[in-house]
Amino acid sequence: MANNEMKASHVSAPSGGPAQPGFVRCLGVGSITAIVVGTMIGSGIFIVPATVAAGVKAPLVMLAVWIVGGIACMFGALSLAELAAAFSSETGGIYVYLREVYGPLVGFLFGWALLLVIDSGTIATLSLAFSTKYLPYFIPLSPVGQKAAAVLFILLLVAINYVGVRQGAFLQNALTVLKFAALSGIIVVVFLFARGDWGTW
Repeated sequence: MANNEMKASHVSAPSGGPAQPGFVRCLGVGSITAIVVGTMIGSGIFIVPATVAAGVKAPLVMLAVWIVGGIACMFGALSLAELAAAFSSETGGIYVYLREVYGPLVGFLFGWALLLVIDSGTIATLSLAFSTKYLPYFIPLSPVGQKAAAVLFILLLVAINYVGVRQGAFLQNALTVLKFAALSGIIVVVFLFARGDWGTW
């Protein structure tokens, strides 16, 4: 989902003058939190742990990798939170921070890289992962069908976000709840039915 937290509109000036271009704050704390959580907890959480476990071959090392990665992510999140508080009156996120620190050229190049490579590549990767890793469990598809499904999935998200920010937020909230439900289900099933051996530790 696009990270559009506010919908472009015309906002009346504080003095009662003519309307000025601006953003309408139409999302609550819950929806904004779901956007952040849903973005951080991607669909890769259901795929990557198996790859990490196969690479390190030791449960304690695997947990250590996730803990170190989580700490590093926390430092990054705290840094962005500090920058967001320092530039709370501006909209643009990392673009604004890079522009203020390194100049407008770096901010400009980052904006285009975000559009053409970073976000577009992420969207394509996640859509293809959905159509090749998860969708075949429910609908058998050929390789061409899987790619077509990925394209349709992207178009569907574009259409929902085009309709409105609230509609996009509702979908994001629903997907975040599904992720938590799936993770909780996996945890419960593993503890109740898995036949592990403490000797592997």
